[in-house]
Amino acid sequence: MNNDDSSTFPPLSEENFTLPKVQLPDNIRMMHLVDLLLKTPQQFFEHIRSEQPLLHYNIKLILLTFIGLAIYGVIMGSFTGGVQWVAVPIKIIVGATISALLCYPSLYILAALSGADLRPAQIATLLSSALALTAILLLGFAPIAFVFTFSIQTLEFMGAIHLLLGFGSLYFGVRYLAQGLEAMDSQDSSFIKFWLIVFIVTLLQMSTTLRPILGQEDYLLTSEKKFFLTHWSESLEKLRH
Repeated sequence: MNNDDSSTFPPLSEENFTLPKVQLPDNIRMMHLVDLLLKTPQQFFEHIRSEQPLLHYNIKLILLTFIGLAIYGVIMGSFTGGVQWVAVPIKIIVGATISALLCYPSLYILAALSGADLRPAQIATLLSSALALTAILLLGFAPIAFVFTFSIQTLEFMGAIHLLLGFGSLYFGVRYLAQGLEAMDSQDSSFIKFWLIVFIVTLLQMSTTLRPILGQEDYLLTSEKKFFLTHWSESLEKLRH
């Protein structure tokens, strides 16, 4: 009997030991998608990196984002009630969607400059999943916002609460985006940090363009052009008087 079994069992090496490619079902359920984003994001990164079609995942991610933003928007609108019950969720969804579309080209360019080898569809799926994770977190924070909405009447304090919850959720969404780019060979995180600043400023300016979102005015939308910092300072000055 030959004791040398090397011909039957070749030695392990980087060439012989490779992880199988991640295969996710095309008809993936919404809760399965939520579990992937929260528990095993690396598995979803590997799936995005593969050559499988991503359109059906994008559709479900966008739907998940809309659901989370709509529910949180209803809570924001309940601070003043009336038409804001409907107007605020629509404005939040429209504002987030337009901001993402406006910032998508710069994200693709900066991701390419950072060394990530991704197609436009892959970047779009990564961005969609980051927004979906942000919406999921907002949905988790919704009960906290609900308690403050019906227990205080101070507009500036309520605005601070929503900014805190919004920026907190966005932080984890952007961190997920940075982790995804790193998993896809991005070499420089400064690009995503710069894009984050651009995206936040775009979101804040869009919220001012679609005002009023928090509080009540005698108009549903305004055509007046105003920088968001100017709008904030004027609103605070008005409340003081």
